[in-house]
Amino acid sequence: MSRPRAVALARSVSAILEPVFARLEEISELAAASRPSDGVGWSEADLGDVRQLLLELIVEDSLTVGMGFVAAPAAIDGKDRYMLWWQQQGDRLARLRLNFDRASIDVYDYVEMDWFRLAGPGRPRVTFGPYIDYSGSEQYIVTASVPVIVDGHTVGIAGADLLSRELERRLLEVLRGIPDEALIINAEGRIVAANSPRWVPGVRLRSRPEAGDRLEDRIVVDVAEPDVGIGWALVTTEPT
Repeated sequence: MSRPRAVALARSVSAILEPVFARLEEISELAAASRPSDGVGWSEADLGDVRQLLLELIVEDSLTVGMGFVAAPAAIDGKDRYMLWWQQQGDRLARLRLNFDRASIDVYDYVEMDWFRLAGPGRPRVTFGPYIDYSGSEQYIVTASVPVIVDGHTVGIAGADLLSRELERRLLEVLRGIPDEALIINAEGRIVAANSPRWVPGVRLRSRPEAGDRLEDRIVVDVAEPDVGIGWALVTTEPT
């Protein structure tokens, strides 16, 4: 497969993900605007418009099973941790409520999660997964996030949980037209989708492939990054 075709296919991958990040950036901008200009007294009541926007955007695409705003520690008045997160299950929407009490054995501390801690001024778009969301949807998902930035500081994130099987289905529509073996990997080298049964989504490669590398019994022909800005790559191989 020629380099121009690989680039075109990578753009098709971007087209699947770009609407997700466009929604998250809209949420991020509104959340940042809701913060009082004096930088103090940011309350849950200030997030009323954000709540309404979340309820509108989450239903726009069946790919999204969860969406919300997650505050940095103590950013919301009187709350060490705060999450305004909604889940979509068929036609039903429900707010996700988790245990943030760090003295509890079943505490959920999102501060330690990559989708939260990696998003910031130097990394405006992040994805994490696929993984099983034991604390939320209990489904196999990919979480996408963007930072909420005020005066150069990250005060939270806007995020979305994407149903892995639906994301994989859409990505496979791109990969099916490739005669060679092809796979899509995330920034940490974990497989998101592949057009060959040899590769299982969620498996992490030993290293990030480059053209000319050996990938098991095959040679990497091309590596093209979607221009969505999350470090994913479309990799094609051929027999040695």
